[in-house]
Amino acid sequence: MEVASLIVSPLLQVIYEKLASYVNGVETPNVQKKNIKKLQDKLFIIQAVIQDAEERQLKDNRVQIWLSKLRDAAYDADDLLDEITTQPLLRRSLKQRVPSESWKWKDPVKDQLRRIQSSISKETRRQVRITSFAIQSILSSFEMRRKLTDIIERLDDIAREMSAFSFKDVVAYKRSDTREKRVTGPDVDESQVHGRAEDVKKIVDLLLSSGADTWVIPIVGIGGIGKTTLAQLVYNDPRLDGHFDKKIWVSLYDSFSTKRLLTEILECLTEHKCESSQMGVLQSKLRGSLYGKRYLLVMDDMWADDQEEWDKVRSLLRCGAEGSKIMVTTRTERVASIMSNAPSHLLEGLAKDDCWTLFKQQAFADGEENEFPNLLPISLRIIDKCQGVPLAAKVLGGLLRSKREEDEWLRLQESDLWSLDTGENRILSVLRLSFNHLPSNLKRCFAYCAIYPRNYHLNKEKLIQQWIAVGLVQSAGDNLHMLEQMGNECFNDLLDMSFFQLTSSSDAVEFKIPSLIYDLAKLIAGKEFLTIENSDQPQVVTGRNLAETRYALVENNFRSSLLPKALFKAHKLCSLNFLSSGDISMEAQRNIVQCFRHLKILNLSGSGIERLHRSIGDLIYLRYLDLSNTPLQTLPETIGHLCNLRTLDLSGCTNLLELPGEIVKLVNLMHLNVKDCTRLASLPAFWWSMVSLRTLPIVIPGKNIAMLDCLKDLQGELKIKYLVNCTDFALKVGPDGIKYAGPFLKHLQLHTLDLFWGDGGEDKLNRNTSRQTRQPGHDSQRLIRELCPSPNIRRLSINGYLGRQLPGWMKSDAIHNLTVLELINCKSVETLPMLGQLPVLKCLNIQGMDNVVKIDNEFSGGAMWPFPSLNELTLQDFPELRTWEDMGSTEAFPCLKKLSIMNCPLLKTMPSFGFPCLKRLSVMKCPLLKTMPSFPTLQHLMLQDCDPLLLRSAADLRTLLTLVIDSFCELDFIPKVLLENCLFLVSLTVISCPKLPTLPANLGRVTALRSLKIGWCEMLDSLPHGLANLISLENLEIIECPSLIALPEQSLERLSSLRSLSIENCNGFTSLPRGMQHATALERLTVMYCSNLASLPDGLQNLLVLKSLTILSCPDLASLPDGVQHMKMLQNLEIRICPKLMALPKVKDLISLRSLAISDCQNIKSLPEGIEQLSELQHLSIQDCPELEKRCKEGKGEDWLKISHIPYKHIGAISVLQNRQDTAASSSSS
Repeated sequence: MEVASLIVSPLLQVIYEKLASYVNGVETPNVQKKNIKKLQDKLFIIQAVIQDAEERQLKDNRVQIWLSKLRDAAYDADDLLDEITTQPLLRRSLKQRVPSESWKWKDPVKDQLRRIQSSISKETRRQVRITSFAIQSILSSFEMRRKLTDIIERLDDIAREMSAFSFKDVVAYKRSDTREKRVTGPDVDESQVHGRAEDVKKIVDLLLSSGADTWVIPIVGIGGIGKTTLAQLVYNDPRLDGHFDKKIWVSLYDSFSTKRLLTEILECLTEHKCESSQMGVLQSKLRGSLYGKRYLLVMDDMWADDQEEWDKVRSLLRCGAEGSKIMVTTRTERVASIMSNAPSHLLEGLAKDDCWTLFKQQAFADGEENEFPNLLPISLRIIDKCQGVPLAAKVLGGLLRSKREEDEWLRLQESDLWSLDTGENRILSVLRLSFNHLPSNLKRCFAYCAIYPRNYHLNKEKLIQQWIAVGLVQSAGDNLHMLEQMGNECFNDLLDMSFFQLTSSSDAVEFKIPSLIYDLAKLIAGKEFLTIENSDQPQVVTGRNLAETRYALVENNFRSSLLPKALFKAHKLCSLNFLSSGDISMEAQRNIVQCFRHLKILNLSGSGIERLHRSIGDLIYLRYLDLSNTPLQTLPETIGHLCNLRTLDLSGCTNLLELPGEIVKLVNLMHLNVKDCTRLASLPAFWWSMVSLRTLPIVIPGKNIAMLDCLKDLQGELKIKYLVNCTDFALKVGPDGIKYAGPFLKHLQLHTLDLFWGDGGEDKLNRNTSRQTRQPGHDSQRLIRELCPSPNIRRLSINGYLGRQLPGWMKSDAIHNLTVLELINCKSVETLPMLGQLPVLKCLNIQGMDNVVKIDNEFSGGAMWPFPSLNELTLQDFPELRTWEDMGSTEAFPCLKKLSIMNCPLLKTMPSFGFPCLKRLSVMKCPLLKTMPSFPTLQHLMLQDCDPLLLRSAADLRTLLTLVIDSFCELDFIPKVLLENCLFLVSLTVISCPKLPTLPANLGRVTALRSLKIGWCEMLDSLPHGLANLISLENLEIIECPSLIALPEQSLERLSSLRSLSIENCNGFTSLPRGMQHATALERLTVMYCSNLASLPDGLQNLLVLKSLTILSCPDLASLPDGVQHMKMLQNLEIRICPKLMALPKVKDLISLRSLAISDCQNIKSLPEGIEQLSELQHLSIQDCPELEKRCKEGKGEDWLKISHIPYKHIGAISVLQNRQDTAASSSSS
């Protein structure tokens, strides 16, 4: 079994830098400085040998014990430094008064006296706190001095023990490379390779191309993914035979240098050992060997990211003939980007089928797998653990080759990869090579991620803020802005090394850790990390020494406020994360505060916490507090005591009404995230005094927007609400005392800006503003002129604007980087702004323009190529728009791919030019539009509630792939010509056409059709016989067509590709179509709300690949055919509201069944025999079946033993959960 290694060096470096910063501080007493200097000197001595110690710990257990002592002393020193540096912050916080609003009292005398009395009372309490704190400070200074002396003595002992190990000084000693030497060659056993044909083809094509930009081709991927194997396949591909004069394979298994590379190339070319070590001789020989020859050089397993060294090599290798190529395999995108400007070939994991084939080759002899059908379901779950990594499939298959007992396979399925014996487990040893190459600070940043569950989707910004909070990221002088830059670099480095996998590419970057890499993180994490998956299972922490625990995660899927009592023994905890939807009781909150005094991270995101206890203010070392997506309505005033707090995340707190006034005392607060706090109507008085803020997504400025100028560091995303209330915006006071006008936003480094005159909805605009404060239209125009953002802005939204003209800066260089623009409900605007010249605008969404009558050439801004980059355009809710004229240029919209025109009831014309790249077009609720231009590349068309004549224009769209005809109330036929020309159509949807009697007779000509949906066509009484000719049809859906009584005769017999059939609300059907047994490709069958359906056809056992069968609300259905019991591939069986159904079929042969749901079937009295043998069954739901529920009652019912093995059971109103499995993927979005 692999042993977790301690990573102490970055911790020592962090503490050393903190000590240096503290010693240089002006407020530090001389006596304290002297002791701190001693501590610093001790750490400096130990730092010199720490890297050697970290390498030797895997071979010498005594070294690991020594390192654990050093780690504990270092953590204690870090905590003590926190205490020392927090004292002056607390003093300043207690003395600071929250400013009151300006005195504009018009209240009676009595009200004023009450306020004065309250003010005196508050001041008295504040003075008591200051006096109490002064006494505590005197006492704590003695305690700190004692702790400091104790730590120095412990480090003295550790330094003395150090001499016994004879560690090597890092200054005089070049750190050894501890990774296994791995020499590769070009030979490959192709019978052991699967699923790489497409990758080989792509790279061979690049090698055969003549482009200079593909001189170097990098192959990038994680360890074990098959980069070397792919390079070997390409190297030996017969298509390259004769194309290259020389082929060279170099294995760069350790350090890279120009001299070594030249030596290895020459030895490969000459097949003799190179005797000379002189660079001049090597260069001369290389030129002689390669000059004028077209060569292929493979550099396998490249790690070095030295740009200068590669530049030397590049110049030497240019001596080959044109068409020479270099293929590089590497684990890091950084290496790839240094070596080549061409895009890397990112090697993905194998498909599941290919992974299975590879696993099967290792685990079974030829054909032997058929002799052990009980092992096949287990093997498929083991394949899931492999995550498409060929090395994992080979190793795990090899481990099982001599094992045929089911429990042996189950043990491997349920084990973690790091628990395998070291001698057998090559997977993590290969992955660990990447980890060993990380700088020490990145090692701890990566290890921190092990606190989260497998497959959990993490947010990049949140993770970086947590790294900073616990001191994993440091910069000179602890500059907060530099810290975030360093954290971003750390994240990108880990991403480049494939430790992270992006799951979202939006501004809010989300990612996860690939499963095998996660196994490595759990191995590295060690005893400092604790994960409790169920608070009702205290044995998780029983017997564990929690004194070493620094990071904890509590994951609990029940609505429970209980916490394991044993957890509160982890007194040195600095990070506590909850992944639970349950409430956190007030008692539990008090216990957290009392037991975890040095907590730096508290994450309650997504929990059901409704009130935050006022003792939260005692967590004075807290730097990161995440309360996002909770039902909190208010926060306690004591939140203002958190003098170290840098991040307060309240995003998604939709019940939050206000922020406490004391919050403005948090002068170190950098991130106050109130995004999606929809009920937050105002910010506290003097919100602009929190001058360190970098994140404040929502600003509600009140009457004077000029205060925004105080927040110089705001960045990222900003939404300004209730601009309608801003009346004192014209002037602000500058540093010279002179009053001058805006702009207010140009100094902010924003990428997204939303300007809301209300709260995003007209109803809220009216509700939150009175007539006296409503801003006139001309004032809106003056205000918006002063809201010009910086040129870095990428996304801009203007909502509810009251002016008649949009600002001039919208057509200038001020927003030349804009990619997304939204103009919503600007109801007074009369003409659209000149936007055609914006060079990188990709998405333009304009809605609710009540006064715009026409769109003409002015919209293009006079540009020669209007809208050169626009991909998506939406025009919606233009009640007065009559014409959309030509844009004055035939080159307009050269890149437009998606166009939506919705609810323009008076629109009659569109531009006549051709939109050369348009792929998607939606026209909805435009009843006067009778024609549209030819779109030469259109593939997807949706027409809703329009004139039927518009369908004739669609007949010319020969490239059409999908067509939706929706809500044509007067349509009584679909023109035949439409289908005659659309021969490539793959999807046809016809819905809500109440007068349509049938589909065109030539439907059968569209043989490429894969999906046909017909719904809510009340008069549809037949379908054409040509339906049977749709040999490519995979999905057929018929919904609420009451006049339709059957499908055409023998139609299903010929639909050999049909995979899904759904018939819903078709009361004319008394039985399903005959010949259904011939639809042997059918995977999903759904029958819903067919009140006259009395039976299902025989022969269902022929549907060998059916995976899902759903029968809902068929009151006349009395039985299911016997064929159901033979569907061995069936995974989901759902039967609801079938009151005449007397029994379920036998199920013992349904070996793939995973989910069974039965409800409102009162006549089913018992479960069928054999259900207890279904090992794959994971979910059972029985609702509103009184007799059946009684028989399945937990522990008592006659059928309970049949179902006790099923993990997830929902019987009546009770849910029973057993054998809890990892649900991180589903909970990650909470």
